[in-house]
Amino acid sequence: MIQSKTELDLFHTTEDPWGYENNNEDLIRKEILLNEIPKQPYKNVLDIGCGQGFITQYLPGETIWGVDLSQNAIEFAKKNCTGNKFNFIQGSIFEIDKLVDLKFDLVVITGVLYPQYIGNSSSLIYLLVDKILATNGTLISVHINEWYTCQFPYLRSKQTFYNYREYIHHLETYIK
Repeated sequence: MIQSKTELDLFHTTEDPWGYENNNEDLIRKEILLNEIPKQPYKNVLDIGCGQGFITQYLPGETIWGVDLSQNAIEFAKKNCTGNKFNFIQGSIFEIDKLVDLKFDLVVITGVLYPQYIGNSSSLIYLLVDKILATNGTLISVHINEWYTCQFPYLRSKQTFYNYREYIHHLETYIK
């Protein structure tokens, strides 16, 4: 069963409901993710499932977009990510191609591609991401390995596994 917007909004009624900012493992996973992003200039960057901006605020790029289903999460992200380069939109990954009319040179997806968020729609997600990812663009996908079954149809340039809480995180870097 896919988690509803109402459930996600209720979860995001307080700042940092996951406790990311005060958890050493989350701070380490943030550093791992940021260090795995290829060092190059990015014009347009998108964080799908940005939540409250824990990762978004540190992403490289001239213009950074964050999209999340929860409007409450978006409001916290706006507070946490200051500066003119940040833009946030409330919406579903299933309408990502309609939310922003841009091609992105970097797309980051963390903790979104699980059945409770996308059901059995991984093939649809591939098509939607393909519409917004620029040719030669970079896609970073980071998920709990035990729950993650997606594999994007691009060149996987790097794959990293590391401990995260009681799980193993699976970070993949793709080039379109």
